[in-house]
Formats: sequence, structure tokens, C-alpha cells
Amino acid sequence: MNLDSLIDSLLSPIADKISGIIFSSVTIHGVKIEFLIALLMSAAIYFTIRTRFIGFWGFKHAVKLITKNYEHKDVIQRKKHGEVSAFQALTATISASAGIGNVAGSAAAVSIGGPGVIFWMIIAGLFSMALKFAEVLLGLKLRYVNKKTGSVAGGPMYYILAGLKHHKLLGKFAPTLAKIYAICCIFAMIGGWNLFQINAMTTQITEVTGGEASFFHNQSWLLGLIVAVITYVTIIGGIKAIGKFTSKVTPVMCTLYVASAFVICLVNIHHFPHTVHLILTQAFKPQAIGGGAFACMLWGFRRAMFANEAGLGTAPIAFSAVKTNKPVAQAFIAMLQPFVDTVIVGSATAFVIVVSGVYLNNTGLAGIELTSKAFASVCPFFPVLLTIMASCFVLSTMLCGSYYGIKGWTFLFGDTKLTTRTFQVIYCIFIVIGSAMNFKSIINLSDAFTLFLAVPNLIAVFILSDVVIKELKRYCRRYNVGLFKN
Repeated sequence: MNLDSLIDSLLSPIADKISGIIFSSVTIHGVKIEFLIALLMSAAIYFTIRTRFIGFWGFKHAVKLITKNYEHKDVIQRKKHGEVSAFQALTATISASAGIGNVAGSAAAVSIGGPGVIFWMIIAGLFSMALKFAEVLLGLKLRYVNKKTGSVAGGPMYYILAGLKHHKLLGKFAPTLAKIYAICCIFAMIGGWNLFQINAMTTQITEVTGGEASFFHNQSWLLGLIVAVITYVTIIGGIKAIGKFTSKVTPVMCTLYVASAFVICLVNIHHFPHTVHLILTQAFKPQAIGGGAFACMLWGFRRAMFANEAGLGTAPIAFSAVKTNKPVAQAFIAMLQPFVDTVIVGSATAFVIVVSGVYLNNTGLAGIELTSKAFASVCPFFPVLLTIMASCFVLSTMLCGSYYGIKGWTFLFGDTKLTTRTFQVIYCIFIVIGSAMNFKSIINLSDAFTLFLAVPNLIAVFILSDVVIKELKRYCRRYNVGLFKN
């Protein structure tokens, strides 16, 4: 038995059991409803309504902020704490979610749920913008600032601790709940996040280098080892190094990927009307998934929420490092993340799979292999291009994942060089492990660990929702923006 088979045989059964426990569900009229997905859906809808659909009316303002076409005319300019720019934080969070999570995840969604899933992914992406706004606002407003060094740290661990400490019922539980999130974050990054990324990358490289005849077919752990070394060398530079990398790579890769998808759609333009019709009809009368339209909607939301991370609290960790003294402005910018990674990149992936027709014959193909087949249907070189883009996506995503995990780790064990290096080594070891596991176990485990972050995070976000609305109204009135300006 080779090393790949040994790792997979030992860990895949454990991964399946863990995902089964976390994805507890109830079946109503033949529809399996997973509690975590229902929670995330409820949160996205709740904040969309409370903010009066901020994802729509606030989109223009968000674009103006990130392109610097809008300036806040404040009389007093306070010192801005932080380490990275708003653009670097945005690209970091986009790269953490818009990569393989959409290239492989959206393909898996169509493979399992059929073309109708695309419609619900887009809806979920639009509704997720309000939830992303809320959690990033809290992350920045309640972040921790070290007055001696000027360094900052934020995310759910910190706004749970600071925001709930005076709560009548949950005040005494706030430290425990913050620690629970930190622990969940560590497991999500180590045991789920990087496993999914590296597995998709090694699968694609093996496919384009010969499939079963490839040198890497039973030696994919070698690819994992190479990526682990590259990752370690980069992440020791911290969030500044990660931000510089993603600010250069993410815009190029996203643009190139969407352009490639556009070419595929252009070649199959004669199938375009039928594809749109198929997506809309299958969204409400799906044939590929049991349970009807509601089950299709649930699967679409599951993939979208995993891809854009809204409600999981990861984006606030990155945005808390932004040099700013205007939390609401950064929260507007953060809304662009779900739009880019789900509505644009994720939908592009799913659409090319349907318009090219490869979803009709997907035997044995589940994730990035299905996307690769769609790319190959137009040009034999396209799978190689996809491999290059996927590799860049994987690297940038794992860099961001390491930062998220480190913040959870240092929250629990202290921010020292030893504790940071310890986590980084463990994180890189699991990159090697993930490269040798099978895709089914990977996607279930990755979804389970990642989506479970929503439980402690959304408890705080729901309770602190009045703070979010209060800050939003104050900002809109001060700068004459949006629906709350009066």
C-alpha cells in the first residue's frame, strides 16, 4: 500500500463521521434540512431585511470607496491603526474564498444539485452581502488595538468578548464562547480549509499530467509537500506579506478566470438561451436532486455560504487589520467579496459546466475535474491554464487560511514567535495530508468544519445586530449615503 492509500484509508472514515455529526439535520416532507445551512440562510435573510437590502443600494457606494472616488470630509483626522490597506484586505478575503471554493465547489454543486443550483447560489450571494457587512463592521469596531506596538487583532473572538461581556444573560459565558470560536477556527483552517484546497490542486495537476499514467497519480503527497514548503516560507511574513501577494495575484487570476469562462460561453453561444431557461426551470423543478425545489435551494445556499464565508466570521479577521478609523466604510467594501466570489466567479464556473453540456456526462467527476472537462471542451490548452490559475488560487487561499488560524491560535495560547511558528508547522503538515485524501471526504469535512464556525459567530452577530444598525444609520446620516440618510 502506497502512502496516498494509507493516509486516505486511515483518515477518510474519520472525516465522514465528523461531517455526519456536524451536519445534523431533520427531514421534513422528504427534504433534508441541515441545521447549519438553515441558520446561515436565516441570518442572511434577517440582515438583508434589517438593512433594507443594503447589498443593492449600498453597492455603488462600496465601489466608490474601494476605487477612492469617494472621500470622507472629516474635520478631525484621527490616527489610523492597522497593517494593510482596504484593497489588500479585500483581495485577501476574495482570494480566500473565490478560488478553489468556487472552481471545485461550484462544479460539485452542479454535479449534485443540477443546473438549478446556479440560480440559488446567485440569490444566496446577494443576500450574503448584508450579513458580511454586519460581521465586518463588528470586527472593526470591536477589534483589539495594542497601544504600545500599534498592532491590531480582530474577528469573532474579540467582538464576542467585548460585545457580550456586559450582556445580562450571556456576559459570563462570553469568554468561553470566544474560546469556542477560536478552537473552531483552528480546526476549520487546519482540518478543512487547506485540505480542500490542496486536494483540488493535486487532482487537477495529476489530471493534466496524464491522469492514471501521471507520476503523481499515487504520489500526490509530493505535490502537497512542495506546496507546504512554499506556503511556510510565505506565511512567516505575516498579514503584510499575504496582503501584498493577494493584491497582485487575485485581481489577475479572477479576471483571467472569468475571461476564460466568457470564451467558453461565447463558443457555446447557441446553447445560451437553452441554458438560461434550464437554470430557471430546474431551480424550481429540479430533476437531479431529491426533495424538489427546496432541496435545490438548500444545496445552492450551502455551496454559496461555504464559498463566500458570510456568517462564518473569517473575513472580519482579515478586515480588522485594515488601516482605518471608519468601520462602516470598510464594511461597505467587504460587501463586494460575496458579490465577486459567488455571483461572478462561482456562477461563471457553474454556468460553463452547464452551457458546455459536460454536466450531463459527469460519471466519476465531482469537483475541479468537471470544471477542467468544461474548459477542455473549447481548447485542449485550457485545462493547463486552469491548472495554473487553480494553483495560484490554492496558494493565496491557504495563505489567508493560515492567517485566520493563527489569530485563533494566538488568542488561545498567546501571541509569541514560538506559538505562531508551532501553528504554521502544523498547518503545513496538514497540507501534505490533504493532498492524499479522496475528494468526497474532503468536501464533506471541509464544509463541516468551516460552516460550524457560524454557530458561535452568529450568536454574537444576532445579539449585536442593534449595534450594526445604529452605526449604519449614523454613517448614512453623516455622509448623506443610502436609505438611512434621513
